[in-house]
Amino acid sequence: GHSDLGVGFEDGNLHLHSHAEDPVGLYGGGTAPAGEYDPGDLLIGVPGPSIARPSGSQWDFLSANAGDSVWFLPQSSDPLKPFLGFGTEELSASEGWSTPLTWTLNSITTFSGDPSEFALWQSDSLGNPVVFASTLVPTGTDNSWTQNPLSHDHYNFGFTGEGVYDVSLSISGTNSGAGSIAQGLYSDTASFRFVTGSAISAVPEPSSLLLAGFVAAGGLFHRRRIGT
Repeated sequence: GHSDLGVGFEDGNLHLHSHAEDPVGLYGGGTAPAGEYDPGDLLIGVPGPSIARPSGSQWDFLSANAGDSVWFLPQSSDPLKPFLGFGTEELSASEGWSTPLTWTLNSITTFSGDPSEFALWQSDSLGNPVVFASTLVPTGTDNSWTQNPLSHDHYNFGFTGEGVYDVSLSISGTNSGAGSIAQGLYSDTASFRFVTGSAISAVPEPSSLLLAGFVAAGGLFHRRRIGT
């Protein structure tokens, strides 16, 4: 299903969340409803098979060696994988959001499984990578990129390990002041949990998660926060 890591303005500040544009397919069958979910409510599946890291120094952002295994979500739709993007559609110029917002990759933390690098990139028309963030970028690179309000973009998400990982992201933006929104800089930070490769099979079946939720291709659905 199509989902975004999105941002809205709630309770006087920016608020990161996951937004399922469509009902998301469940691992094991069924669907979870479309809508918005708090970051901790979803386990985002990154299923296999893995791909081999291509040769060439332009791919050094992805892993240390050519041929290394990489589990990824593609920037284009694949019916067997979550179609994950970044969305700012809830932030409009009429509410003071008229300049680009800045996303930042803070860190990746291993919750269980093998250690992993993480990268976010797009492919140009010739298949060359355009890197937005990577845990392997040279020291001094801030791992930040910008996105206009009222937009959404898709990237390739890549991991070099099989396991469960918390990816910490921040977003910040300046509001010009509109209505009840005070002029100034606003920001939020949240961690999104990803499960890659064979680690997906270790997630319990929905029948054993009566109190926890449902195992979903777009995440482990605990509760629906607000409507679509």
